[in-house]
Amino acid sequence: MSLPTIYPPEFLHRMETLLGEEYPAFINSLSESSPTSIRLNPKKRISKFDAEEKVVWCNDGHYLKERPSFTFDPLFHAGTYYVQEASSMFIEKIWRQINPDSVPVKVLDMCAAPGGKSTHLLSLMSDESLLVSNEVIPKRNKILCENIIKWGNANCIITQNKTEDFAALQNYFDIVLIDAPCSGEGLFRKDKDAIDEWSDRNVAQCSVRQKEILEHALQCLKPDGFLIYSTCTYEPTENDENIEYVLELGSSQVQLPAEIGGIAKTKYGLQFFPHKIKGEGFYISVVRKNSPMGFVSDKLEISNSKSQLQNKFHPSPIFEPFLESYEDFVESKRDNLVFALHKTIASDFLSLEKKLYIRNAGIFMGTIKGKDFLPSHDLALSNHIRKDLPSIELNYDDAITYLRCEAPKIKPAEKGWHVVKYQNMNLGWIKALDGRINNYFPKELRILKK
Repeated sequence: MSLPTIYPPEFLHRMETLLGEEYPAFINSLSESSPTSIRLNPKKRISKFDAEEKVVWCNDGHYLKERPSFTFDPLFHAGTYYVQEASSMFIEKIWRQINPDSVPVKVLDMCAAPGGKSTHLLSLMSDESLLVSNEVIPKRNKILCENIIKWGNANCIITQNKTEDFAALQNYFDIVLIDAPCSGEGLFRKDKDAIDEWSDRNVAQCSVRQKEILEHALQCLKPDGFLIYSTCTYEPTENDENIEYVLELGSSQVQLPAEIGGIAKTKYGLQFFPHKIKGEGFYISVVRKNSPMGFVSDKLEISNSKSQLQNKFHPSPIFEPFLESYEDFVESKRDNLVFALHKTIASDFLSLEKKLYIRNAGIFMGTIKGKDFLPSHDLALSNHIRKDLPSIELNYDDAITYLRCEAPKIKPAEKGWHVVKYQNMNLGWIKALDGRINNYFPKELRILKK
């Protein structure tokens, strides 16, 4: 058998040692096309993909027969689905095992960009739960914000911090997810850059960094809380050996039954191989923290009195015209920017802002300019926006025109702000004036491709 020359010889030798007689099938799978898969937003339900093959371990996951141009699908821009690799959707099986009754919890996605697992968690969590979605790299954090905004949930706080910054939040979160930066072996067939960046040295460096991140995660995890750890690599030093290190620090292994054919059990987790399942290479494991870990750190005061909350947050007259159940939200301001925080996360916001850099929280409602209020794009895509606002349904051509930040050929009956929709899904805002329409779709998100 002639082996592909593009793969590092050291990698091939490792995989042959790891897989034995399965190695030829694995090598052949790397020459096959990666499957295209999407996951639907349960709060922006569409029927477009109902006939497509289901992802076995994800209720809203589907495989597509071919990869379309998502850029030119208005429903993609509306946040009705997320393009996500199928193996990583296994987080749903994990969630249903560790929180079968979906009780309200505080969850941290520590290395969250571009947002696939965060948006998935938001679909699985109760509305009374809190997700803190973190990404330290500014450009990646921007993409994370865009994807969470499209998903439309209000119970998320987006932070931009190093993982060590979370050590101050001792025993705070019920569940911590680490989708760790890794050597990326599982993405070789879909990401050629990952091949060029691979080396034995990089694998070793990743393993060291992953252990540091795991230590930080344990510090902010409550006793009896769950730590979910995943990578997109096959390397045991980045997978099982890291979990063994966590167990030595004082955690217990959570057994994950691999009842789905093709998923391989390792000593401490599950391994996905592209020659055995319809997806890319992926590893996942879960441990449960036994007790306080004994780390020394400044403790965060996480209790906030009712008077503190009343002094900091209050209802806003801006909310009623725009939000369903507006009375469930309180206002937070940053200069002339207005945010709506659900009452269930207001106390957490007050605690977290003492220690973390917060990029976004709840719903960014819009901007106050003098006596005027400019509603935000985030508000237009929110699942909490009122359904009876003035709106205009666009056909496909007009929707694409709108998404290019051009003026669609429409004539609103009344002046003022209108939500524009495609197949009854919100795309954004226009403002109708005398003789013209102002398009408020964000220019940085506009379609540039012809």
